[in-house]
Amino acid sequence: MRSLKLVRAGIIVGSVFGLGLAQVGSGHAATVTSPGPATGIGYEWQVVMSDLDLAHFHGSVGAKSWAEPGQPVGNKGWTHTTDWVALDLSGLSGPTILTVELERGHDSGSQLYPAFTLYQGWELINDDSTNHTFNNTGNISWATNLTYLAHVANAGGPNGTDNGVGSDHVHASYTLNPGLYSLVFGGNPPYPPAQTGQHSFSATLSTSPVPVPAALWLFGSGVVGLAGLARRRMNG
Repeated sequence: MRSLKLVRAGIIVGSVFGLGLAQVGSGHAATVTSPGPATGIGYEWQVVMSDLDLAHFHGSVGAKSWAEPGQPVGNKGWTHTTDWVALDLSGLSGPTILTVELERGHDSGSQLYPAFTLYQGWELINDDSTNHTFNNTGNISWATNLTYLAHVANAGGPNGTDNGVGSDHVHASYTLNPGLYSLVFGGNPPYPPAQTGQHSFSATLSTSPVPVPAALWLFGSGVVGLAGLARRRMNG
């Protein structure tokens, strides 16, 4: 095992992009271990994160692992050629903004069109050894402990058969409550699907505090202003 330094509690409250974040101290450092839990879905990674943490790791996936065009809708992904991440956010002090960045590996041989799905929960009971396919854009019928939350499709569309704008880098941010989550990283081929084989990826996960709403900041500054006015009147 290698270790790198680095629920409805788990529902997505909303997507967040480009927000100014309050600076707070970090909890314990994020840890990335490989492999992850061996039962249920064979997780390739386990990532434990606290407040204001960063985790970065590399792997490889099949070019068509996230959305195989030949598979029926609802069973597009391949568990045995994707990379599954058991994400532990149970140590958070409260809601966090989780940012997921998945990009093509930096080696010259990678032609990955990265795509990923976020689920709530860990699947440690139902074995994927006889259930190689999964739903990349919804609940998985045989993985009863996972609840679909969101996905980023990239080239080929969510089913691998739609024309899409291909990118070597995809990302998204979600507001999540403390709990356990699963991320599946894979490749979504452009249509028509040209590339085959395994391709490298680079993944970065980060947690950030949820900003205090602007109205609360204004309210707080107003209270401070009134207090100052009251003091001036008393001293006048």
